[in-house]
Amino acid sequence: MKKYVFIILFILLLSSCNKIKLIEENNRGSHIVVNKELNRADSDTMEKFMNFNQIEQTPVDSLIKKYPPLWDKTFILGKKDGFITEFRAGLSKQFTQKEIRSRDIKIREVTWASSDEENLTVWFEEKDHKWIPVEHFIWDKNAVF
Repeated sequence: MKKYVFIILFILLLSSCNKIKLIEENNRGSHIVVNKELNRADSDTMEKFMNFNQIEQTPVDSLIKKYPPLWDKTFILGKKDGFITEFRAGLSKQFTQKEIRSRDIKIREVTWASSDEENLTVWFEEKDHKWIPVEHFIWDKNAVF
């Protein structure tokens, strides 16, 4: 009996990994390229990769519609899937340990391809039914956390 349960769990795990890989492959080619209208300071280039300053000026739902992310997940900071890991270390600079232990901070974690070599992850905090960017992290696509 235990053998069958293990086999079923293993198959489910492989299935979910394949789905994540497929989503990443589908979105891999869609870098977050912003046109000149959003970044007038750089008039020499017609297109520029997304940066954190541009994200601060644009609602997250608009960004996600225009630039599909590699992943987008929401969690309560300090709870179950919202623990501060090495990847989320920057969040510990934004919130006190007391705030994190209160477990009432709703975070949205969105990751885009920012170039051929790097990804950009932005953490938004929900305040007054709006997602406010609080931290970001640019990391090598080959990094393992």
